[in-house]
Amino acid sequence: MDDLKAEVQDPLLEINLGTEDNHRPIYISGLMELELRTKMEELLREFKDCFAWDYTEMLGLSCDLVEHRLPTTEDFKPFKQPPRRMSTEVELQVKEEIVRLVKAKFIRLARYVEWLSNIVPVKKKTGAIRICVDFRNLNLETPKDEYPMPMADLLVDGAAKDEILFFMDGHSGYNQIFIAEEDVHKTAFRCPGFIGIFEYVVMPFGLKNAGATYQRAMNAIFHDMIGRNLEVYIDDVVVKSESRPGHLIDLRSAFERM
Repeated sequence: MDDLKAEVQDPLLEINLGTEDNHRPIYISGLMELELRTKMEELLREFKDCFAWDYTEMLGLSCDLVEHRLPTTEDFKPFKQPPRRMSTEVELQVKEEIVRLVKAKFIRLARYVEWLSNIVPVKKKTGAIRICVDFRNLNLETPKDEYPMPMADLLVDGAAKDEILFFMDGHSGYNQIFIAEEDVHKTAFRCPGFIGIFEYVVMPFGLKNAGATYQRAMNAIFHDMIGRNLEVYIDDVVVKSESRPGHLIDLRSAFERM
């Protein structure tokens, strides 16, 4: 009996919002009754433009709503990190990811930089490379944004009484927020070898206060829904309903807002 583990997740049913050639899967509970499952699938297909599977499908949030700023302390000195070496194999993988980021207009070429950080390639479970940037020097010169962040235990308590939940995760969430134009140059980073120097147009991971900027935007977007039929922690969104029949109404209101 000690070897038996309680099942904590419903069996999942895949729904393909794309075509046979362009597979775009999302998942719902396989325990959902047929009538609700059918209506749920119809709703998801109606709002399939709310979902993204690639960088190029992300339009980004309006700068009138939010943009990330990088203020620095009064006596700061721009810092250029010394270059780091990488193997040829890693360089080629880094180049592939840089090409994707350029095509998505997340980054652009940089010249005559004052700030310069190194990249830190991180291998994903799939074997692909994720590009992180070592912004530690810039972060040291950036004041802390004291915007209050949600407390995870209170969010869990807030959803505990609800009968049905719908979980969503922002696709490359940080990259949907633009950096203020006057601060873009501070995000310059060096790629190994022949690839060059680039700077971020959108907010990357690793920047101080990035989480606060994102949470502020989400609170502004969903302000009248939070605590009632929705909870949000940075780029994780949960639509919650006290009863199954009302869930489709709550879910529709969330999609319409998105």
